[in-house]
Amino acid sequence: MNEKIKDYGKFQWIDIENPLEESFRDLEFPFRLDTNFLEDSLKSGHLPKLENTAAYTFMILRAYTASEDEKAIEVGQISNKIAFFVNNEALITIHRASFSFLNKLPDDFDSSEELVLHIVNGLLQTFENPIKTQSERMDALEQSIFLEGGDNLSIEKLYFEKSKARLTKKLLIIMQSVFNHFKVNDSLNSNLQDIKDTLLDLTLRTEEVVDDANALLNSYMTFQAQKSNDVMRLLTVFSAFFLPLTFIAGVYGMNFENMPELRWDYGYFLSLWVMLIIAIGIFIWFKRKKII
Repeated sequence: MNEKIKDYGKFQWIDIENPLEESFRDLEFPFRLDTNFLEDSLKSGHLPKLENTAAYTFMILRAYTASEDEKAIEVGQISNKIAFFVNNEALITIHRASFSFLNKLPDDFDSSEELVLHIVNGLLQTFENPIKTQSERMDALEQSIFLEGGDNLSIEKLYFEKSKARLTKKLLIIMQSVFNHFKVNDSLNSNLQDIKDTLLDLTLRTEEVVDDANALLNSYMTFQAQKSNDVMRLLTVFSAFFLPLTFIAGVYGMNFENMPELRWDYGYFLSLWVMLIIAIGIFIWFKRKKII
């Protein structure tokens, strides 16, 4: 467990990284922390939330931490949480993962709320590159489908890209709800509004990725169905050509003695001509119907 304490004069910031439950409860804090909130801050996979008490505001947010090739189907696989306990006298942050946006923070914050908003702004930046990467991958997958026929498309890759985008959208929407109820001093309203605008922009971009993924999946299924239809049409054409020819060959392949045609001098050639005429007729009919 790593504990970092920084005094800003008007308030104190206590940052606890990778807390150990057995030693965590022995730490001294500027104000008393509710046991249920502490359990929430230590529980992995907890979704963003906000709760106000008479003494402080408790908030859980999640930062994007998944790698580009992460095969994620759960929120905990693409993000890690950070818990905030904040009032006028202090800010306490608790998290298991190490976050770069918590390092080298400025020293000129006038209030704990201002520091919270600065940290949150850094947290939201962790979503920027993943969303951009996902959008670019959707463009690449779209080209694979429409320009290459989807032959090199990995349906598994498309599924996991869609899954990550869906989970990201879910997180951003919940965090939007959190900040719609987060109150700050009037002097910081513009900072809070900037965070809300960033959240809205990230949410809309993620929603676009989800929509693209759904559209690509539908397009892929349509292309596969079209390929199956082309194969069936080809087989149907072959069947239409060879069915009457096979019938003629089958009739004259029977070994009955009383078959006058078998004794014709030119019976074999005549049957071949009949087969050829039938094949040509079928071909002309298919052409007129634009089947081939």
